[in-house]
Amino acid sequence: MIDQRTLDCFAEVARLRNFRAAAARLNTTQPAVSARIAALERRLGVKVLTRTTRSVALTPEGRVLLGYVERLVDLRREMIAAVVNPGQRTGTLRLGVAETIVHSWLPDFLERASVRFPLLSFEVEVDNSLNLRDRLLGQDIDLAFLLGPMAAPGLSAEPLFQVPNAFIAKPGVLPRRRVVPLAMLVEWPLITFARQTEPYVQLMAVLRDSRLLHRARVHASASVATIARMALDGLGVALLPAVTVTDALKRGELVAVRTDVVLPLMSFEVAWHTASDPDFVRTLVELAHQAAASLRTTPKSNAVPVGAAGARRR
Repeated sequence: MIDQRTLDCFAEVARLRNFRAAAARLNTTQPAVSARIAALERRLGVKVLTRTTRSVALTPEGRVLLGYVERLVDLRREMIAAVVNPGQRTGTLRLGVAETIVHSWLPDFLERASVRFPLLSFEVEVDNSLNLRDRLLGQDIDLAFLLGPMAAPGLSAEPLFQVPNAFIAKPGVLPRRRVVPLAMLVEWPLITFARQTEPYVQLMAVLRDSRLLHRARVHASASVATIARMALDGLGVALLPAVTVTDALKRGELVAVRTDVVLPLMSFEVAWHTASDPDFVRTLVELAHQAAASLRTTPKSNAVPVGAAGARRR
């Protein structure tokens, strides 16, 4: 077994390229340093340093050893930080995210979490909400931002924000200065999330209730970017949360269409497995609330009632 003091001694000699300077740095004598290096080389069966009258150089084996020693030093520093200050979390946070959040406040959350936990790495998975729930239950991810309500044994969750869907189009596709009835909307293809997602099911229910389903052409996509791109190209009217295309709306490349159709708000939650570290999760949840705060809105009482049972949450 090679003890830590011997490895520290080797690292100092390798860094300073001098036995005497390393001894002074370690508050010991030069013979003691030489003895430790000699013992290390006997234990490994190879030379790790070459000595001249003026300096010390690493052998190829010594360079390999130094790389491992430096990694051990970093690991020891992280270990001490984690024990002395549990807030300095290390490792990887496996985060599951619905795509609507990817295109709105996820970057803000990651920035806040990086500042709070500078030693933490992030692994982000984008999926629909039902799949994210299953991955949470299987403990394949640690935390999820997804469409609620997300009640399930073994999971805890709390509301984050609500966001409305909106009809979005390229300027000039539809009249902008008056309310556009659904009958006029269906003259263009309608573009929304994939089949069995909540926005798709809600849209189809409204079309059926309005007896316009036979006239409607509905394009479906699992990608927010694809939906937005089709709208930008004038291929139809998109139905998606306006927060996912904020930049295009600000630049005037897309406009929100005023319409008489009101759909229920999409309610998003943060969810985690009940076996998770409660203090760590609580901090992450608070950071998520801060990031999502600007997108929270109040539910509208005149939302169109639709039969969304069985819809896959997104």
